Amino acid sequence: MEREFKVDVYSIMGTATPSGRISEDGEPAGDTIRKLILENWDGYEKIAVYFEGIVQMTRPYVDEAFGKILDEHTLEEFNQKLFFPDANDRIVKELNNALKLRLKIIQARKAREAEL
Repeated sequence: MEREFKVDVYSIMGTATPSGRISEDGEPAGDTIRKLILENWDGYEKIAVYFEGIVQMTRPYVDEAFGKILDEHTLEEFNQKLFFPDANDRIVKELNNALKLRLKIIQARKAREAEL
């Protein structure tokens, strides 16, 4: 297993203000980052995500790129695998908000399924 996989959000997205959930017309979006992370999940000890050059990310983008990882991995696995070495306070807050919201969505989905 390789030690570290690096994800440079700015170079992948090509903008300082990434937005959008799903890639359309070949333009990268939140799902681009999520798929890249998940494709490399098992091959690396850790995945480092860099935000240099990123000014702001939309809430749907952050949920799609990072929050939806919790659909496939636990929060503990997320915290053990993913690192955000250059994330400033604003980006950390955006990530935390997206993860909290996604955990609520997952919990509500499980509750509905249990009722069936």
